[in-house]
Amino acid sequence: MKKLTKRDVSLYLVKINLNFENAYNFGDDEQALLIESWFEALSEYPKEICDIAVNNALKHAKFAPKLGDIVEQIEKLLNADSKSDEELWTELTGVTAKVYDISRYLKYEQYFRNATAKLKTIYDGLSDELKLYVVNISTLIEISELPNDSLPYEKARFFKQMPILRKHAAEKQTAKLMLKDIEQVKMLPDKKGK
Repeated sequence: MKKLTKRDVSLYLVKINLNFENAYNFGDDEQALLIESWFEALSEYPKEICDIAVNNALKHAKFAPKLGDIVEQIEKLLNADSKSDEELWTELTGVTAKVYDISRYLKYEQYFRNATAKLKTIYDGLSDELKLYVVNISTLIEISELPNDSLPYEKARFFKQMPILRKHAAEKQTAKLMLKDIEQVKMLPDKKGK
């Protein structure tokens, strides 16, 4: 994968200007600052993804795409393989009967270790996105023990919480990347030779 360059960003802005007359017509200083700010935001992504995102943003834009529009398209591309909330709910309900049956053995000392291992295997097999909601094995057991008439309420709660949990996880990942970048900048030698 190729790394994004400032020249690539400059070409994106030219492309947007060609499609939306005078969208980003600035003086040299403002243009340089615009390129720099876009580059800082987009440089963490592969060039190929950025190229596609710019084209997708242009395809769907009624107004000149802004940086946020490009990043939104990038996120869509990067999350294309993610399961939908409906698929995650189906995954969860697909294991609850088995979890319920196995969890009944936890109260018997002679079966406890084996039942715990089986539950761990089921939990470890859940998709990472689903684990945002089902935080641990205990929560998985609690969900499996819900009466059938409570499932519609749990489903509604699930669909309300998943977008929030996904957003929080993405923000956390972004914060980690930013901290990593800050640490790398701190490790750079001082230009004065200090």
